[in-house]
Amino acid sequence: MPQKPSSRIARIQRQITQVDRICSGTLLKRTKVCGKPNCRCARDPDAEHGPYYEWRRRENNRLRHRIVSAEEAEQIRQAQDDYQRVLALLAEWEDLTLAVILGPKRLTHRKYEG
Repeated sequence: MPQKPSSRIARIQRQITQVDRICSGTLLKRTKVCGKPNCRCARDPDAEHGPYYEWRRRENNRLRHRIVSAEEAEQIRQAQDDYQRVLALLAEWEDLTLAVILGPKRLTHRKYEG
């Protein structure tokens, strides 16, 4: 027997409150060639400098870039995973709310990840 929308909404609310940090944007892992002719990176493609982690995100309608440490990058990656999970939970919550308001026959089902 399927759960009632109200009990499913309560489950979603509990799951959302368990999330500690969320973060949007894109996290890139890069290596670089410095351009100095005598540097090891000029002779050996496996000796590039890095890795460097760059985090890109929208802030106040502007694209922002920031170089972050490996530790910060891992925390950002985890927060981005949680952000995607929260977005999926919010979409499910919205569908359940519409089912309560409009009735279950009016519900358009989405596929949820998570």
